Amino acid sequence: MTPDIAIIDSGINPGHPHVGPITGGHGYETDPKTGQVAQTGDFMDKIGHGTAIAGIIKEKVLDAGLYAVKIFNRDLGTSVPVLTQALAWCVRRKFDIIHLSLGVENKDSAGPLKQLCDTAREKGILIIASARGPEHRIYPACFSNVVGAYRHPDCAWDDLVFHAESPVAFGAHGFPRPIPGLPQEKNVQGHSFAAAHVTAHAAALMKLYPDHPLETIIRQLQNNSHSAPAG
Repeated sequence: MTPDIAIIDSGINPGHPHVGPITGGHGYETDPKTGQVAQTGDFMDKIGHGTAIAGIIKEKVLDAGLYAVKIFNRDLGTSVPVLTQALAWCVRRKFDIIHLSLGVENKDSAGPLKQLCDTAREKGILIIASARGPEHRIYPACFSNVVGAYRHPDCAWDDLVFHAESPVAFGAHGFPRPIPGLPQEKNVQGHSFAAAHVTAHAAALMKLYPDHPLETIIRQLQNNSHSAPAG
């Protein structure tokens, strides 16, 4: 099984050497006159964030099918209606994994997102989303049916840390793939990229355990992790 992965982010540049061909993409934007969310054909990445996410996944699963769902344009900001519409489309499309390097902290926005995440789990879709720490109440990363991930400072490239009792279960490496000529410590870094490392691990496990339920993939993620100390 080759995992089919939607990356909801700033788009993807397929011409980047860390990425290569993708299965497709589209974008969403809000009409400034009407306030309505519209789908566009634009999935090209103008800021490099989604491309870096894609590069992490491709490093571990070269043949993963990546689909770009662009909701960021010139910066990493968007609206809840745009996010909700993008996520709803991905759930209807039934990707194997939906990757979200973002979230919202407003509880009023949690309800529609929770409904979409419930539907995704019922369809066998794994949603992976970023947070700032194991106890961070950000949606959808802290939902029980979503795999939350944050940057753990002690995790190397292939390391995972598992927090059994926390709403955000996994810590991971917080850097994208190295850029030639740039020291890695000066590269971009953060929780977004930690989530991408977890997505890459999950995609590799889906290849290893084809046709297994999500519970098997999540259990193997846990088995492949270091246990976080209690307290």
